[in-house]
Amino acid sequence: MLLSLGCAVAILGAGIGLVFRIGASGETSAPIEFGVRAEVGDLGIVVVDAERIGTQQHIELSLSGVDDDAVSDSFVVISGGEQIEAEANACTSSAELTQFCEVEFVLPGETSDPAVLLVTRGEDRARWVLAPSVDAIP
Repeated sequence: MLLSLGCAVAILGAGIGLVFRIGASGETSAPIEFGVRAEVGDLGIVVVDAERIGTQQHIELSLSGVDDDAVSDSFVVISGGEQIEAEANACTSSAELTQFCEVEFVLPGETSDPAVLLVTRGEDRARWVLAPSVDAIP
């Protein structure tokens, strides 16, 4: 009983810490809509589509503006109070060409709550709200 209570307090503390970390800049920006290009530091990014199947969150992206073979290191999804890194993928970005790719995140559990894609490059940040079903939230 005490162990489960301790775990619950630890999870709550981690969630609160994550909220403060995300909001540490003092700026609150509206989520970016699918299909709208965002400039995040040196990266141009468009979330083309997103689909969740069970605990698998698939996101189709268009990337440009910088040569980066590990561009997906800039992506995290926040779901259920947890920050999830992208699974291994072939996403790259090019300064000269627009690249299309898909990233996948394994969520901690099935939920009806939307997840949030957070892209951070340097001090710049952008976010997209991902629907829990196959339909994107406009």
